Amino acid sequence: MVTKGHLDLVREATGNQPEDIIFAGGASKSPLWCQILSDVLGLPVKVPAVKEATALGAAILAGCGVGIYKDMSEAAEKLVKWDTTYVPDSANHQLYCEMYEQWRSVYKASLNLCSQNLTRSMWAAPGL
Repeated sequence: MVTKGHLDLVREATGNQPEDIIFAGGASKSPLWCQILSDVLGLPVKVPAVKEATALGAAILAGCGVGIYKDMSEAAEKLVKWDTTYVPDSANHQLYCEMYEQWRSVYKASLNLCSQNLTRSMWAAPGL
C-alpha cells in the first residue's frame, strides 16, 4: 500500500503515469509478490533476468566509463534482459483500491494518535 501511495505522490507532483514498473532485488524473486505489486498498482510489473540490480547497474556504469558503450541507454539496451512481466488482474486491482482507501484512513488515524502522544510510532529516523 505504501508503494501505491508513493506512486500516487509522484503522479500528483509530475503529472506523469508510468506505463509499467520495474521490480528488481530479492523480493522480485517471488512470483506472488510480483503479482501482488502488479495488482495493487494496476500496472504491468517487469522483472529483469538479473535480479541483482545494483551489480548490473555498476557493470553498466563501468562499461560506459571505459568506453565499451557510448552511454547508459545503449548499455542498458544491450545488458538488461527481461525475465517475466506480470499483468494486473482487474478484479484484484479493484479490491486493492478499496483496501487502499481503508488503509489510508487507518494510517491517518494512527499518525493522529502519535501526534497526540497516545502511542508511539514503530518507525523513527536514524539518530532520533
